[in-house]
Amino acid sequence: MLRIEWGARFNTVMVVVKTAAVLLVVAAGLPHVRVENWTPFMPYGFGGVVEGAAVVFFAVFGYDTLTTAAEEAKDPQRQLPRAVLLSLGVALTLYVAVSLVLTGMVRYDTLNNPAPVAAAFTAVGLPWATFIISVAAVAGIISVMLAFLLGCARICFAMSRDGLLPPWFSHAHPRFHTPHRPTLVIGALTAIVAGLYPIREVAELVNIGTLSAFVVICISVIVMRRTRPDAPRSFRTPLVPFIPLVGVGFSLWLLSKLPAAAWERFAIWMVLGLIFYFSYGHARSKLARAAAASAQSTRV
Repeated sequence: MLRIEWGARFNTVMVVVKTAAVLLVVAAGLPHVRVENWTPFMPYGFGGVVEGAAVVFFAVFGYDTLTTAAEEAKDPQRQLPRAVLLSLGVALTLYVAVSLVLTGMVRYDTLNNPAPVAAAFTAVGLPWATFIISVAAVAGIISVMLAFLLGCARICFAMSRDGLLPPWFSHAHPRFHTPHRPTLVIGALTAIVAGLYPIREVAELVNIGTLSAFVVICISVIVMRRTRPDAPRSFRTPLVPFIPLVGVGFSLWLLSKLPAAAWERFAIWMVLGLIFYFSYGHARSKLARAAAASAQSTRV
């Protein structure tokens, strides 16, 4: 809320702390890896891998929050694509490394507990690492929540600016020029959800919403290329429709692995969102009104 630079610097510190802890886990645990613990390598089959990916997906889709800060980047056309690809590459490497080390240190069936990393290090006689890992876990959660809060507040700001939300949300702070109002509201709601609901259920609901949004976005790219080929585009997706179709396919694949309870909650939220949209946003959207006015002038 105070300054985007301050938030970015604080988040950078948190990311450095948790990345250093991940590297510590890999370095300290590597000497204790026993190859026989990797047999069987995928005890629940590839289906188990996909089901796990559908649940922990929320931990790696921070790259989409980067794109919501495009208006505050100095050179978004150049910086954002690089940031997205770099974040995905680093996250992939660190996740695979930690997974291999943990399942190599102890049997996979001993890791089904609230603190598997700390339990694994305690089991091999390295209890000193537990404290460092716990601190890093808190730092990691803070950095992720801060990044999502930044992205969500700016999405609400943009929606309000278009008329889809009340104009109260699109008033920037007079001194810091940040969307402080949606930041306050979303921050309070996030705190309530984080304090009252199990992390797995929250993750499933977040994942199903994000993956569904990815499906809509990918389809929209294909549709817009055909219906609005001359529209100005600051970012242009290559290899259309191949890349959007691949995105739709993988998103639907992960969606199919989420439990029925997640779909039920998602349906409730979707209905509430549609009710709000058609009762408020649809009639007040500046983009829709401009399109209607353009169509009216064309007919005249």
